[in-house]
Amino acid sequence: MDDQRLDLSSLDRHGDPVRYRQRVSALAAAALAPAPHPFLHEFMAWGRGAVAVGAILAVVTWLPVWSSVGPSQAAASGSVDQVLQVAAWAQAGAIPSDADLLALSGVPDAR
Repeated sequence: MDDQRLDLSSLDRHGDPVRYRQRVSALAAAALAPAPHPFLHEFMAWGRGAVAVGAILAVVTWLPVWSSVGPSQAAASGSVDQVLQVAAWAQAGAIPSDADLLALSGVPDAR
């Protein structure tokens, strides 16, 4: 045990009644305030982190594409032709053969 006396004068309601009422009112207001739902708080905290990680991954993934392919390079490359060919197959409802897919991917002598 400790022999020092405790100072409990701040709890004396007769010493300073105005201050005592203010403390009681503040304590009651804090107790009656609605508490935030813990699940919602955790969801928001994890959600912000997930959105940040997703944004970083999107930028890192698309950065080489944005820096290397301009509009003139995309039109000059064969990728546009490949997209148009696949779109034509889809529009016609055709199922391409394995040889057609290999030829489209650039494998030499696929047919």
